[in-house]
Amino acid sequence: MVYRQEFIAAGVASRTIKQALNCCLLKLCAGVYSVKRDCRVPSHRRIAGFIDDIEWIRLHEGRTQADLDGDFGYQDVLRSLTIWSYRHYRPDDTISGTSAAILHGIPLYKEPKGPITVLHPTSNSASKQIVRTLCTIDDSDQVNFGHLRATSAIRTGLDLIGIRGQQSAFAGMEWVLRQSVVRAIPGFNPRLGYSQGFRDLGQKHIEEYFLPAVGRLKSGHVTAQSMVESLSAVSESIAESYCSLNLKALRLTGFEQQVNIDDARGFIARVDFVHEGARTIIAVDGSGKYVMMGARLLRSEGEQQNRLLGLGYRIIHFTFTELLHLSDFSAKLFEQSPELKKFAGARG
Repeated sequence: MVYRQEFIAAGVASRTIKQALNCCLLKLCAGVYSVKRDCRVPSHRRIAGFIDDIEWIRLHEGRTQADLDGDFGYQDVLRSLTIWSYRHYRPDDTISGTSAAILHGIPLYKEPKGPITVLHPTSNSASKQIVRTLCTIDDSDQVNFGHLRATSAIRTGLDLIGIRGQQSAFAGMEWVLRQSVVRAIPGFNPRLGYSQGFRDLGQKHIEEYFLPAVGRLKSGHVTAQSMVESLSAVSESIAESYCSLNLKALRLTGFEQQVNIDDARGFIARVDFVHEGARTIIAVDGSGKYVMMGARLLRSEGEQQNRLLGLGYRIIHFTFTELLHLSDFSAKLFEQSPELKKFAGARG
């Protein structure tokens, strides 16, 4: 990061800074920039003198702005840099909402662009760069990121219910739960599957960490508690979390998540969801798996899929977009596996 004053002190004129934004310079926020290319334009050579991260430069080489706009990982980095580089936080600011989610690394579908969001005990204010919301928050729901303070990962996930909706919040909280359990198990390898101990530890973390945070909310306790009690630490993607929430919304009983399937020849696959009563497997595709297992493997390995079919399973593949709307999900699910209807509870 380079401050405008540093450029001026090095003899880079304001007009040159403005021109370089269409070439080799990236504006993070007011008065803060990042050099993204080793530009050969003569008037920009002094800007190139501020390059201190060759990997950052290489990341931009040969890539158009359209390429970068479509790179969600890159956009996450930019949003994080913007939050870190903002220079006018107040002492009592607590970064919150989607801004806190970005700091924690919580995955969000279609992260919104916009100002940094913070909570403040005495101030309501808004600008293009930052929005302050009047709110006091318990110390237990705050964490420090160096010189910054933010809502805790758990509190951030709970806040996302009202900010982003239940699907996004549920996926975010499952990711937070998964990370907390993985950190508690040294040497954990998800490719080896999930023991009962892993699942039990997830439940323990829900009871010890998540539910107390729900109790500290000023509103929305019923919805938040219902969602938290449904969390699973074994979800391996945003899409898998969306699918899990859809199944709960349909009140479908009998589905198990991340289950190993075997036949007489031995291990076949670990599947995302299986319903033994209806002999139905749900495979979530194209979902940005945290672990490269499951649905993507089922799609590519014909022998593996044939062995599952030989055991009498029906395999239903869902793309991420098919999970976004419950009505679409429900229609496809029950059309391809009508037997599941008898396992669906009453819907209020």
